[in-house]
Amino acid sequence: MPVNDINPNGRFEGDTSHMTADARRAAIALKRERYIDGKLYDLVERNRDQVIQSLNNDMLDLVVNEHYRIMYATPAPDEEGELRSLKTRQSLRRDEAALLAFLRIHVLECENVRKPKSQWLVGFEEIRGALASGAGYLAGRNDEEGVVDAVTQLVGRMETYGYLEPTDVDDVYLVTPLVPVVLDSALADEWLEVGEEPVQPAKEMAGFPDMGDGAGIVHGEEADDDVIELFEEGGR
Repeated sequence: MPVNDINPNGRFEGDTSHMTADARRAAIALKRERYIDGKLYDLVERNRDQVIQSLNNDMLDLVVNEHYRIMYATPAPDEEGELRSLKTRQSLRRDEAALLAFLRIHVLECENVRKPKSQWLVGFEEIRGALASGAGYLAGRNDEEGVVDAVTQLVGRMETYGYLEPTDVDDVYLVTPLVPVVLDSALADEWLEVGEEPVQPAKEMAGFPDMGDGAGIVHGEEADDDVIELFEEGGR
């Protein structure tokens, strides 16, 4: 029910915004969450202009992936260099990038056998095996307990970043559609080939913003040219 007759969309006393409740709900979700899908995705589509205006007011751009039906808000650069976005970007740590690359290849394998997104499952032991064997990031460590602790912490961070979600089964996780959206399979292969070289995202990768709690994805012109050159050499 409107607060007053002057502004039928007002939600509190003195509210001057003319955004509808649905548009506000969608915009708030994009600003708070790593990504949105499902009903919220449809809600944005129905209120697109108002949602984009709200995001732009906070120096954010709307990114839409129609194939996986997800959306997220990414920081917009201020050409004047005076304003900071509501969200910021940071680079991934090497272990996070290694796991993200593994998850992207895992999704590709799931897609090749036509598994639905609800079946993009990965176990803790699969993750540990990928990182602690062969040329994996943790392959050089002989401390089994230390490896388990490191992988446990890493999985926890990837849950925080929106790449993994817990399931009802212990030590089994759902890989979210955010993984293939932010990292294509070709670049994932390069990352896995880099081995012991420092790993950071390259320009080919879609940007994903940090929410101030650790790491996000370097996007576009903010990526380090030296890092990109490193990937070009390591991927050969």
